[in-house]
Amino acid sequence: MAESTIPALLGRYRPQQVIGRGGEASIFRAVDELLGREVAIKLYRSGGEEEMEQYRTEQAALARLSHHGIVSLIDAGIDYTSPKDPRPFLIMELVQGTDLATELSERELRTEEIAEIAYDIGEALEYVHAHGVVHRDIKPSNIMLVTYGTTTFRARARLTDFGIASGVIRSQQHVEEGKTTGTAAYLSPEQASKLPATPKSDIYSLGLVLLESFTRQVSFPGDVIESALARLEHEPPIPEGLPDEWTGILRAMTARDPEDRPTAAQLTPVFREAVITAAGLKERV
Repeated sequence: MAESTIPALLGRYRPQQVIGRGGEASIFRAVDELLGREVAIKLYRSGGEEEMEQYRTEQAALARLSHHGIVSLIDAGIDYTSPKDPRPFLIMELVQGTDLATELSERELRTEEIAEIAYDIGEALEYVHAHGVVHRDIKPSNIMLVTYGTTTFRARARLTDFGIASGVIRSQQHVEEGKTTGTAAYLSPEQASKLPATPKSDIYSLGLVLLESFTRQVSFPGDVIESALARLEHEPPIPEGLPDEWTGILRAMTARDPEDRPTAAQLTPVFREAVITAAGLKERV
């Protein structure tokens, strides 16, 4: 369905142009005609009950989260323009900036920038996990670096796309048994083994993202099977020469045994100290 043929969803959200596509949905820049502001629409492709359940999961996960480190949900519904082809959608905050994957493809990040990203996302995960949600798909393209149009404030990292998020308060065993979720290159060992994801799974994935931010290399490349099996056999290669305490931090985050990994609550003050240290080094240089 071309964007020009899509009516105003819920009578107010008018799609303008496609700004992203994925396996399950397309993202549109849109206008909220009632309030005169820009928003983003995540319009899912039509599907069966399993896809509808995934939509309801994302909606429920986002609806109960409100944090400056998370892209916010504004509204939600189902497009019945074609009665035989209903399509669920989410109305989300439209943020200005780029994603971490694009940024890494274009330039080398400074240690201070990586520490700031770690702190922002670590703080967001601390909040998410405290509210019983596991993201399960932490990767560079799901981390937005948001700018605010001023020279005073740095870009802030914000977590997006809770498409396969799950609540951890309820049992996940029935939901996840025998099914791998997430992006192959960033899966935790337990996810690669088709075991239930936990908050420690997000920590592992974030560790791989931060490692990639330093090296600009994917730790476990290859196809789905090759990438998944590699992390079951060995830890990701972490250079010894990383600045400050980053070698030890990343080793702890990417331990194969989830019990050996720190929690987001434990990491947040560590990341905050890393920001201070990196800023101090910059000033001395």
